[in-house]
Amino acid sequence: MHALRILRNRSVLRSLRADIERFLAEFRGTPILFFPNPGNAGDSLIAVATLEAFARNGVDATVIGLDAAVEGRVVLLGGGGNLIPLYPQIAEAIGRFAGRARRLVLLPHTIRGNEAALQRLDTTCTIFCRDEPSVGHVRAVRPDLDVRLSHDMAFHIDAGKFLADEALTARAAPLWRAALTKHGIDETKLRDPRGVNLCRLDAESRLRPPRSDMDISHAFTFGTGPAEARLGAWCLLKTISVARLIVTDRLHVAIGAALLGVPCRFHDNSYGKNEAVYRQSIAGRFSTVRFVRDASPSPSADAKEWRAREQSKV
Repeated sequence: MHALRILRNRSVLRSLRADIERFLAEFRGTPILFFPNPGNAGDSLIAVATLEAFARNGVDATVIGLDAAVEGRVVLLGGGGNLIPLYPQIAEAIGRFAGRARRLVLLPHTIRGNEAALQRLDTTCTIFCRDEPSVGHVRAVRPDLDVRLSHDMAFHIDAGKFLADEALTARAAPLWRAALTKHGIDETKLRDPRGVNLCRLDAESRLRPPRSDMDISHAFTFGTGPAEARLGAWCLLKTISVARLIVTDRLHVAIGAALLGVPCRFHDNSYGKNEAVYRQSIAGRFSTVRFVRDASPSPSADAKEWRAREQSKV
């Protein structure tokens, strides 16, 4: 049974990666520039997975910042949820690079608002969206652009192999344990069969006030440069791998749980991003992640519902 699940997951991941890998094949032998989406540990996971996708597909990528000289070059902007009114970085990158780069590509993103940034793009740009509402929004604002529906870049990581990297583990494990201690969490708490609340504590939370045992995406924010991103992504995935049952409204906690086969009750964020990406990429593919339409994430309630479902299978 375990072997069959591994084979099925490999097949699922191949399908989730296929369109991006076909697209990246266009750039084999062409040096590109890559601007990672700044942000938290979820963005670190995206950055690491994107670099893995580049390496796997023979793409020679150089990581850049906002001040890079991009004239005449192909520039790929990191995927994520940054092109919404809450965050300025990807809109600023578009403002810096559009009209200078030979070609600009936005990797799979959730997009809301940002009409001015979208208007700056020319028709050499390609935009990948990771949910249907984003595709609809971009096409309404700029029907002339090359807009494609795809899947979050985090699905391009080999999570098990990544966690097993001994050299990375030696560097990241002390940071992981220190952060757990700082937040009053230990491995016993993570393994509680009643569940652990790994919800967000920022403006995207639907709860007021937000509640969480530990917002791991925030706690492991080390950066999205190549070295820092590996530390943040390892700590994020390590925490998920230890847990028995996760309750979260963090998209990349849910994606990590899907990749690692960890039971997860997944709640929406403030503007519907989570449900949209769940429908696009997780539903029907990863049975351990269940979307819950409930404004009040509760480990005890979700654990009770999980146990009832598991007992019904016996």
